[in-house]
This record gives sequence, C-alpha cells and structure tokens, in this order.
Amino acid sequence: MFRSLMALLVALAAQIGQSVPGVAAAAALLTQVFVSRAQAAPVSAPEVVEQWLLPRYDALAAATTAQLDAWKAFCKAPGADGIAGLKQRFGTASDAWAAVEFITSGPVILALRADRFNLFPERRNAVARSLAELIADPNEERLAPERFGRLSAAAQGLPALERLLYEDGASAALASGPESARRCAIGLAIAGNLDEIARGIRSGWGDRSTGLLAQLIAGKSDPVFFPDPNALLSQMVTDLAGAYQRVVDQRLLVVAGKTIADAKPALADRRRSGRSKATILATIASADALSEALAKGLDAKSQGVVDKAGQAALDAVKRLPDDVGAAAADAKGRRVLEATVVALKAAQKTVAEPLASGLGVPLGFNALDGD
Repeated sequence: MFRSLMALLVALAAQIGQSVPGVAAAAALLTQVFVSRAQAAPVSAPEVVEQWLLPRYDALAAATTAQLDAWKAFCKAPGADGIAGLKQRFGTASDAWAAVEFITSGPVILALRADRFNLFPERRNAVARSLAELIADPNEERLAPERFGRLSAAAQGLPALERLLYEDGASAALASGPESARRCAIGLAIAGNLDEIARGIRSGWGDRSTGLLAQLIAGKSDPVFFPDPNALLSQMVTDLAGAYQRVVDQRLLVVAGKTIADAKPALADRRRSGRSKATILATIASADALSEALAKGLDAKSQGVVDKAGQAALDAVKRLPDDVGAAAADAKGRRVLEATVVALKAAQKTVAEPLASGLGVPLGFNALDGD
C-alpha cells in the first residue's frame, strides 16, 4: 500500500512540477483524500442486519403476537368495548410491517410471505371478495392454521384484517349479531397467520451463532438466500432506493392521478383505518434510519449529502395530510402531495447513488423496476 501511495505522490508531483512546492501540493492533496476516507467507518452487511434490520423484525414479531393475544381475549367475550383495543393493535402491527416492507432479501422471500402478510396493491377488489366468501362459508376447517396459509393471499393479511375492523358496519357485526362468531374466527385466523409469518422471518435470520446472520458473519453463502453473501450490501442499497419508489409509485402517484379529475382516493393504502399517512411515515422513517446506518461507510461530506436528502424526504412526509386520498382530490392537498413526490424522488437519487459509489457496491434493480 505504501508503495502505491508513494507512486501516486511522485506522479502528482511530476504533473505539478518537480519543485518543493509542487511536492508539497501533491502531499496536501493526498492528505485531504485519505483523511476524508479515514473519517468513514467500514460498514458490513452483517452489522446492518444486526443493528438495523433485526430490531425491526423483533418489533414486528412483538406486534403480531400482541395482536394475536388481543384477538384471543376479544373473541372469548366479544363486545363493542373491545373493538378499540383490536384497532390499536392493528395500527402497531401495520406500522411495524411498513418499516420492513421494502426489504426483499432473507427469509421474507419464502412462501410468498410478503404478499400473504400485506397484499398491496390490491387487484380487482380481491380482498373484499375473499373476505366476503370466507364470512359466508361456515367451514371451520378452512381457518385451521395448516389450511389458512394456503388460501388466497388476499384473505390472509393486514388488508383483510383492516376490512374486518374498519369496513362500514364491520365493528358492529364483529361485536355482536349472527356473523360475530364467524368474523371473530376469521380475525383470529388472520392474526395467527400474521404472527406465524413474522416469527418465521425473524427466526430464519437467527443470531450471531445460528441462522442466516451467523452464516453472513462467517462469510458463508446460502443457495436460496445469499449465493454471494458479499452482494447483500448492494441489495440493501437497492432496497433503500426501492423504499422511496414504493411510496411514490404505489402510495402517492396512483392516488393523485395526472390531474385532480383523475384522482383516485379509494386507492389510498390503509384509507379505511385512517392510516394512509402513518404508513408512509413508518416506511420513510425506517428508510432514513437505514440510510444513516449505511452512510457510516462514507466520508463526512458524502454522509452530509445523504443525511440532508433523507431528512428532507422525512420532513416532506410529515407535512402530508392524514388522509392522503382526500388530499388528492383537493387542490391545496395536491400541492402537498406533489411536493412530497419531488422530495422522495430526490432522496431516492441523492441517497442511493452516493451510497452505492461510496461503499463500492453496484446499485441493482429493485422489485418495482419495469412495472
């Protein structure tokens, strides 16, 4: 290494001139370069997984277990007073999922776990149709864990649970009446399914001595998850870029349409539960934390650029109205949505590209490319 540094110093001196000032200028330039790089701490994929990703999967598993427990307690004695607790648990689980939804590597890729947990965007009103069909069918065997996970993804996840809690008249039908028992059983099946998925993802990652994290630390490949463990850092940067793109494409532009006449408020994610903004905020806050974790591998100047862009995106999302769908159909609200789109697109570019180049990893295709 010292020979290469000396060679570079000599070459620079030759370009500047052979005088003492010329050599001094070359030395000063090299000093700036290497001091800048010295300010950057090395970042590894196992470190980011352990410190950023796994705490979020821990939070998701805790939220789904608490939600399952709430449904068990409610269904023992259904009543209007218990609905609020179910809705609170739903919100916590929904936000916890939004914080990791954009991660596309690891155990989440097995058995359509992401779609089964949160089928979004929905096609052809699939969730409503699947849920109505389940409510009308008294067959208890379909709700057994070993069978429920093989039903349509539209019936298995958060969107179905949201309808069960927030659709017009749903709370009353769940609390009492001829459908109460069946709706309770379906809610229990969904909550149990969500908990099984969340815990399956978390257990697959393991810890420093077992599971995928241990393999990553040891530098061992996995034929299913990490054929090349060194590529995971690249995938994380790509997923980070995808987080901003998911929000722009799937949760803002599709709702806003090209003009106010084209607005589609009914397409806003989590509109029934009033969590359209909260869901976006959970995603972007988590993405910002990931960019900060990855930016530790950059020099101070690049860290500043990444942090500034991420914070601008987060600030823009915080200014969104709580009801994104209603905002899309309102002239003033649309201006806020449009400003948020601009900030998120800027963050996608300004955050991802410096991270990819600074960490020396390629920026790959994300799951939304080509859609």
